[in-house]
Parts: sequence; C-alpha cells; structure tokens
Amino acid sequence: MERLLELQECDLEIARIRREMDDIPKRKAQMESALDAQKARVAEADRTLLEAQGRIRRAEGEIAEAHAQERKYREQQLQIKSNDEYRALETQIAALKTRVSALEDDELAAMDEVEGLKAKAAEQKAELARQAERIDAEVKDYLSRAEGLGAELASLETDRAARAAEVDPGWLARYDRIASKGGPAVAIVEHGTCGRCHMKLSPAQAVQARRRDELVFCDFCGHILYAPA
Repeated sequence: MERLLELQECDLEIARIRREMDDIPKRKAQMESALDAQKARVAEADRTLLEAQGRIRRAEGEIAEAHAQERKYREQQLQIKSNDEYRALETQIAALKTRVSALEDDELAAMDEVEGLKAKAAEQKAELARQAERIDAEVKDYLSRAEGLGAELASLETDRAARAAEVDPGWLARYDRIASKGGPAVAIVEHGTCGRCHMKLSPAQAVQARRRDELVFCDFCGHILYAPA
C-alpha cells in the first residue's frame, strides 16, 4: 500500500508539471495579445495625430486661397466704375475675412490638439517599449522554464515506471483505472470520512482501510481507501 501511495505522489507531481507546461503557451499567448492591444493603441494615437495635422494643413491651404481671392477682389475694385459692383466686391471680401477668421480659429484649435496628441502618442509608444521589453523577458523565462519542466517530467516518468513495477499488477490495474478518471485514486480516510467524496464511512470500512494487504474501496465513490496508522 505504501508503494501505491508513493506512486500516487509521483503521479500527482507529473500531473502538476503537465498542467504548468500546458499553461505556458496560454500565458505566452495572453502576453502577446496584451502587446498587440498596446500596438493598436499606438496606431490609434498616431492616426488621431495625423488627422489633426491634416486639419492644420487643410486650414492653411484654405486660408491661403482666401487671401489670394481677396487680392483678386481688390484688384477688380481698382478697375470697376460702378458703385454697386464695388459694394458687391466689398461684401465678398468681408465674407472672405469672416471665413479666414473661422479657419484661423480652427487652425489654432488643431495646433493645441496636436500638442496634446503628440504627448499622448509618445506616452503610448513609451508604454509599448516597456511592455515589449517586459514581455520579451517573461517569454524567455517561460520558454526556459518549459525546457526545465520537460527534463523534470522525463525524470519523473522514469521514476514512475520504476515505482509502478514494484506494485502488484492487479492493484496497479485498479489504481490506473480509477486514476484515469482524474484526481487521486487513493483517498485518505480522516475522522471516518472518505477524503475523496467526503462521505461518512461505516465503522467496518474505516477499520478495513487500515489494512495494508488488500485494497478497500469507498462504497460511495469507488476510490481506494487508506487510513494512516
């Protein structure tokens, strides 16, 4: 029975290592996903900055066009003789001035926005660099840990095979069948209760679980019972 318990201890450690090894790719994928999300934030910050800079360039272009049109109107005023035509040009020039004023306000607002967006973009890029450095180090640690776990697992599996060879074949078959369902196959009896299903055992079963020369099974969950001396 002691050999069976040693085998179970080995199996539980093997299961733990396999879970940790399975978790490494998942954790690596989570870190890469977080980095991708930060890259998306950097791209969004750059896009917003470019849009604001584009608004400035468009405003500058429209202001230049308005000034050029105003100059044309001024030149036309020097050539016309009709007061009505002169006043019509003055009205158009006034409209252009109003338009230029609005465009200059938009340009200034965009310039102010650009300064903030530049700072935000720089902050997002700095955060990306920090995350990339940290994640690169963590990934290397995980991959190194995976190599170590692989070697540890191989050693444990060799040890497991040696321990299994020392167990009675009939006992081993029953043990393996129960263990294949997941979790420990041997349940420790504490205070007359099965350590697996936590059901109260009969006094007879609690006494039988102290035997070391035969397997005793829980009537409720079917696991092998073991009561420490």
